[in-house]
Amino acid sequence: MRINPYREQKLKFVGASLLLAAGLQGAFAAEPAGEDYDFAGVPFLFSSEDWGTALGGAGVIKGVGQPQASLFGTAIASSNGSAMVYAGLYNLTIPDLDQMLVSVNALYGDYTRSSYYLPGNPHFSGEQPGSNDSSKDNFITTGSIEQSYTARFKYILPIAEGRDGAMSSLKQDALGNAAAGQVWNPLTSGISSFEVQPFYKSQELDDYSTDSADKAAGIKLILDYDNRNASQLPSRGSRTTFTYTRDWGSESRTDWTTWEFEFSKFFNLGSNEYLDQQVIAVNAWLADTPTWNDTTHVNGEQEFKRPPSFAGVSLGGWDKLRGYTTDRFHGRSAVSYSLEFRAIPFWQPLEDLPVVGPLYDIPWWQWTLFVDAGRVADDFDLGELHTDMKYSVGGGIRFKVEGVTVRTEIASSKEDNRLRFFINQPF
Repeated sequence: MRINPYREQKLKFVGASLLLAAGLQGAFAAEPAGEDYDFAGVPFLFSSEDWGTALGGAGVIKGVGQPQASLFGTAIASSNGSAMVYAGLYNLTIPDLDQMLVSVNALYGDYTRSSYYLPGNPHFSGEQPGSNDSSKDNFITTGSIEQSYTARFKYILPIAEGRDGAMSSLKQDALGNAAAGQVWNPLTSGISSFEVQPFYKSQELDDYSTDSADKAAGIKLILDYDNRNASQLPSRGSRTTFTYTRDWGSESRTDWTTWEFEFSKFFNLGSNEYLDQQVIAVNAWLADTPTWNDTTHVNGEQEFKRPPSFAGVSLGGWDKLRGYTTDRFHGRSAVSYSLEFRAIPFWQPLEDLPVVGPLYDIPWWQWTLFVDAGRVADDFDLGELHTDMKYSVGGGIRFKVEGVTVRTEIASSKEDNRLRFFINQPF
């Protein structure tokens, strides 16, 4: 299971928790704070089966040391002894390296009760948990300690809209780029980047041992071409990303490799009497673990070169197959598709609300409808990946709060209904 800064919960009560987030790299893209710090923070309270009653807070400071840099932090403690701390510093620039952006983030979670689609449930001894055909009840529940540490070194290629450096690309990202999306040509349009991400992740379960390692440490290499006219509110253009992940292993764990290819496209349908903007957004994602059937010897035992489930290929959660719990499905390979209708109405009452309006800048809100499809498999076979696929449908409201896109949505599948509060567009 891939680690997220927030364990997924069925929220029964949420206070002012609009900044609940995970995967915040770049979320506070760069509306510079000017000469002074710009701070926003919220407390939040919720109740769930896994957490009990939990209290926490989140805050972001813009302009930390540099006008475009942002520091985000959050902490949660619950009545059953669970606790989580997350912090991230984003979009630092390095003197004399005008094309480079640096970000770091860290997560530490100590959970007394969490659910994982891993072996150990005695009622499903003959079934592989997390597989495409597995039962939704084939999971284990236990305490755990999870950690995740990542550094990001993002080099903006000096071509097209990136020719003027990282700071210029951040300003375009925040303000929008009317010229982007007209043609697909990395040499003349959009922002291309190459990113290096060293990472360390671990997942230590209290009562269960698994066949895979409980740690992953390696590097991600990401080649990205962003030709959207805006990152938070795209209405035209596309984005293409290729990700290569390598863990070289150690004396106690095997090495492994994964790759991912993702493509998003946006179509502007214009406006009408009630809607200021209408957009069709589509996303396709394909991933594989080419070392899946290769073997090596670890501590004298023959092992497959496969990542631990929390670091490998998976579906379900915040962005893919949203009607299923986080990392509900995992395996060697996966395919995922999403189709969204996004609309901005002329009517926008949020800034007139008695409490929220005076405290926060909310320039727009967006209504969305979406459908997701996808599946995992233990072979990289496009025919199999497009057979017996899983589906989810849903809708939600997204809005910009203090420069951050906040996402609230409900998604349904054959297994469950999920209510989520998150940061950023799903793609």
